[in-house]
Amino acid sequence: MDLDDLSKSERALWRAFSRGELVDLTGARGSARTVRAEVIGVLLLGAVPPEPGWIATVRLEGARVTGALNLGHSVIPGPVRLRRCEFESVIDLSGARTRDFDLGGSRLAGLAAPLAEVDGNLSLIDCECSGQVVLTGAHITGALQLQRSLLDSPGRVALLANRLVIDDDLLAQEATVNGEVRLAGARVDGMIGLDQAVIRGGGRRAVNAFNLSVGAGLFARSGFTAEGEIVLTGARIGANLTFRRAVLSNPGGDALVARDVEVGGYLSFDECSAHGAIRLSRAKVGAEIDLSGGRFINPGDDAIRCRNVEARRLGLDRDMVTDGTADFRFSRFAIIRDNPSCWPRQLRLSGLGYDVLDPQLPAAKRVQWLLRDIDGYLPQNYETLADMYRRHGDDAGARTVLLARERRHREELPWYGRAWSWLQDVTVGYGYRPLRAASWLAAFLCTGTLAFGLHHPPALTGVPHPAFNPLIYCLDLMVPLVNFGLRGAYDPQGPQRWLAYLLIAVGWIFVTTIAAGIARVLRRQ
Repeated sequence: MDLDDLSKSERALWRAFSRGELVDLTGARGSARTVRAEVIGVLLLGAVPPEPGWIATVRLEGARVTGALNLGHSVIPGPVRLRRCEFESVIDLSGARTRDFDLGGSRLAGLAAPLAEVDGNLSLIDCECSGQVVLTGAHITGALQLQRSLLDSPGRVALLANRLVIDDDLLAQEATVNGEVRLAGARVDGMIGLDQAVIRGGGRRAVNAFNLSVGAGLFARSGFTAEGEIVLTGARIGANLTFRRAVLSNPGGDALVARDVEVGGYLSFDECSAHGAIRLSRAKVGAEIDLSGGRFINPGDDAIRCRNVEARRLGLDRDMVTDGTADFRFSRFAIIRDNPSCWPRQLRLSGLGYDVLDPQLPAAKRVQWLLRDIDGYLPQNYETLADMYRRHGDDAGARTVLLARERRHREELPWYGRAWSWLQDVTVGYGYRPLRAASWLAAFLCTGTLAFGLHHPPALTGVPHPAFNPLIYCLDLMVPLVNFGLRGAYDPQGPQRWLAYLLIAVGWIFVTTIAAGIARVLRRQ
């Protein structure tokens, strides 16, 4: 490059390069703050050797960079600092190898760095970028810093970083992205920070992070806002995944799709507001899935789909609001912490397993929880709940649940089945209320004993008969297949004959209903 063609600002940068000194053009005006990208590129590729004992580097602030900075497939030995600069063309780092690359506070037309290797941090803190940031297949040994940046590519992919590898953190707190963020297959060994960030998909997905791998946690809290679908299907999060106080908005669609996600710590939606479905099917969470205090709005469809999920705990309390169906089918939790005031109106609970329900409400109250299942009568739901009460030593509670199961089943039967079921309920409580049967038997026995005691029936002529005992006579009438010798020796007349017929019928009814109830209990045991 002919040094005579350099402007004053370019000469200053040329002289400062060998010692890595700062050239600050912030206060300059017009052409005085203009630096050609060609000059920067020539310097970074070794046009000027470093002075002994110094690291040669470009340190430029406040410049207006004209032309295209093409550094594709180059090797840049030192760090680069181009802060608060304005670039009129896309910066090309495709396949380049560089040290720390700092563009903090700059205005960019775009950054193309697929397959680049950055030995240190890639910093775009406080940047405004009107074009795409492309980091597909790149490797950053330090952190990717996007705090308070603006990536403005409405209707397009604003950050394309599929298969990106970051050895440290991805930091984007308070960033604003107009466009889609793609991190499919990316690996971040540290954490991902998205607190207070805003991502507007503009009719596209907000985030597509299929098969993302995060060594620590992913934090999208405290006002994080996503307009459009977030996809975390197949993601692996080493620690916590939290959307605490976040706003996820994709009305009529999916706000979050996290099928097959694995989270080492907790998955939190504490006080999150989601307009659209939250889909967590087949997720595996090491600690708790906390939906407490959240608002999940997707009327007419699934608001929460949590099928085939495994987690230590599930939180469903603290004024949680659900407008839509909450689907927990075939999931398994050691503890479910909930509050009746927060129960979704529409539930799907088939195959849901748990060891503890906290608080352990009275069984009759818990049955109301099961009645919200939109799939109707599912006996397994009742049996699972009864088993939980039984394991905690509450046999009465278990019987209450199983009795409720039979009553719910009765609604599914034809009229004659409902009549027989009702009779079993009234008489013996389907075998779960044995004292009820004893009370009925005692009442009929006392009535018969009193009636036949006040007026003995006449004995049959020509038949040997023992002395009449009204109590034994009533027992002889009421107990089938047992003969005490009085039933065939006396012949009641008039109303007493009809009373005898009633006692015989009652005896058969009670024997058959008791037998059916006992068989049902033994079969379930």
